[in-house]
Amino acid sequence: MSETVTESYIGSGIVYVAGRDVGNASGVKVAIEQDTKTQPNYRGGGGNAAELTKVKAVKLSFTMNDFSNANMALALRGKVEVITAGAISTPESITAVLDGLADTAFMIDTAVAAVVTDAAGTNTYDVDVDYVVSAGGIRALSSGAITEGETLKVTYTKKAGNAMQALTESGAVVPVVIDGVNDATGKPWTLKFFKWSPSPTAGMDLIGDDFGSFDIEGGVLADQSIVATGKSKFFVRSAA
Repeated sequence: MSETVTESYIGSGIVYVAGRDVGNASGVKVAIEQDTKTQPNYRGGGGNAAELTKVKAVKLSFTMNDFSNANMALALRGKVEVITAGAISTPESITAVLDGLADTAFMIDTAVAAVVTDAAGTNTYDVDVDYVVSAGGIRALSSGAITEGETLKVTYTKKAGNAMQALTESGAVVPVVIDGVNDATGKPWTLKFFKWSPSPTAGMDLIGDDFGSFDIEGGVLADQSIVATGKSKFFVRSAA
C-alpha cells in the first residue's frame, strides 16, 4: 500500500526583481486567466460534447512594504538618479512665501548651515528669526524681515541620496526570483519567472497613521527562447 504524503504550507520568502532584493514583500500571488470554449451536446441529455481551455494570461502581483525610490520607480515606470552630497556651485534664486515653503532644487542637508540673502546678496537674513530651513527648502517667517514675493538667494549643501523621476520610462521586462521557505516544514523552495512586465500601480498612500504599502502587478510573458519539450515558458517552481 502506497504511503500518502502530506505537506502543509505557510509561505515566506525574499523577492528579487532583476537580481535586486525589493525588501519586505507580501501578498505574492500568481493568477492565471483562462479562456474556455465549449461545444454543446445536441444528442440529448444536455451538457457539452467537447471543451477546450486555453491560458489567456498569467499575472504576478505582490505588495511592496518598503518605500525605496527603486521600488517606487518599478511601480511608477520611473528612473532613479543618484544625488551626490556637496555645496551648490552658485546661490539658488527662490521666491519667498511668508509662512510657506519656497522649495529648492535639491534636498538641503540641514546639518550644514544655509545662507539666505536678498537678491543683490548684500543683506544676509538670520535663521530662525527671518526664516527656517527644512530638507524641502526655505520657509520665510512673517514675523521677520523678509517680504512676501521677495527674491532670495540661498546657498546650501545638497544632501546625498537619490531622486525618482516618475513616469519617464517605457515598460520594463525583467526576471523575478522568489527565494522562499515553507515555514510549516522549514523546507526551501524557489519560483523563477523568466519575463515579467510590471504595470504602473493604481496609487499610493503617502501620508497616514499606519505602515504604508503599495501593490504592483504585471503580466508574466512567454519566454520564446525556451523550446525544450516539457519546459515552461512562464515560470518554474523548485522545492526540496
